[in-house]
Amino acid sequence: MDGNKRRPLMMAGLDLGDRYSHLCLIDQHSGEVVEEGRLRTSPEAFERRSASERPPMRIAIETGTLSPWVSRLLEECGHEVLVANARKLRLIYANRRKTDEVDAENLAWRASIRSCSTRSSTGAKRARPT
Repeated sequence: MDGNKRRPLMMAGLDLGDRYSHLCLIDQHSGEVVEEGRLRTSPEAFERRSASERPPMRIAIETGTLSPWVSRLLEECGHEVLVANARKLRLIYANRRKTDEVDAENLAWRASIRSCSTRSSTGAKRARPT
């Protein structure tokens, strides 16, 4: 974000896939899922989709081969990006309903609460909320 401590109005989970990625947006104030969808995994598609969000969002993505360039691109668009290690997030690894859509929603919820196993895309470990 731009240095101020305001909480983003929208939290997003983005489950990255080689061809398509799944997105889930949650309103921070109401806790409601306001959008779910799929977009092509390409710089152009991410720029187009993320540029339309003002004020910036907090977006959680999973670690993987795509996360370095995706996190950089989303940060360049002004969003706060959290890169989550799915093997350390029980919400994801222990879920019996494992689908891309469910993972995107779980990542969005994780973005709203942050955890020790979530890092910013720069690798700085985030503190656990008290």
